[in-house]
Amino acid sequence: MILGVDIGGSHITVAGIETQNHEILDTNLVSIKVDSTAQANDIIDNWIYALQKSIAISKKEELEGICIALPGPFDYNRGVFAYTMEHKFTSLYGLNIKKIIAQRLSLSDNIPLRFYNDAACFGIGEAWKGKLKFAKKAIAITLGTGFGTTFLSEGLPVLHGNGVPKNGELYNIPFKDGIADEYFSTRWFIKKYESLTGITINGVKDLTNSSEPNICITQVFEEFSCNLATFLLPWLQGYHVDAIVIGGNISKAWDFFAHDLKHKLKNQGCFIKIHQSDLKEKAILLGGARLVNDTFYKSLCF
Repeated sequence: MILGVDIGGSHITVAGIETQNHEILDTNLVSIKVDSTAQANDIIDNWIYALQKSIAISKKEELEGICIALPGPFDYNRGVFAYTMEHKFTSLYGLNIKKIIAQRLSLSDNIPLRFYNDAACFGIGEAWKGKLKFAKKAIAITLGTGFGTTFLSEGLPVLHGNGVPKNGELYNIPFKDGIADEYFSTRWFIKKYESLTGITINGVKDLTNSSEPNICITQVFEEFSCNLATFLLPWLQGYHVDAIVIGGNISKAWDFFAHDLKHKLKNQGCFIKIHQSDLKEKAILLGGARLVNDTFYKSLCF
């Protein structure tokens, strides 16, 4: 088996993935909350606990590798927190996580331990086993605490080239009065709804779970759809995209924004396929597992 690992700002999810059928059973998933602002030892102990628990569940299978998807900036080649991250993992700055995990799990040298960007792993997973399986050129998008994007060509992440932003990332591209990340993340919904109603919500789920008709909720999602269509249009056209897939927690509100998003893009002459991810978080785990293949891993850009 391969361990696919998704590390985010508030969690770690681990799955034992069989190398033959590459299926992830819910019974194989281990997910625990992790405070990314905690001390280094606390964070690492939680990660090791989740990894050891997953290995114990799949103890009959031989471990062929561990692939960890996590947000940047990060030195994925060396497995080192070589850069300071904003609002998370600050206590891990400078630590060689690859060496620490290998030592704590007593991994032999022949078991690969690899790291890659979480948004890129989501795209790899969708191109391998999901909605982008038949797309030659595509963009995978994650909407949640941040705005993640991956430009893909024949299933491989693209970090530069015609129609591709630096590192294939759109979160820091200027948009309206700020950058894209400020408009296509959970905090935009919180800020926007509060400005309209004076009510503070915890996240998008609070809006979609509302049992009473609320014109302000409709207004928020309509504005979100319009902004997203306006922002994405030049990138979809510039990269000649066949399809996009959208995942992340905000994608769970699909019925609240997808129709307007598609409609607004069509009105501007953009008729590409827009998919909601069926794999969801599993796409990240599968994309990570793909990295165990040496040929595929060597074809990646860092």
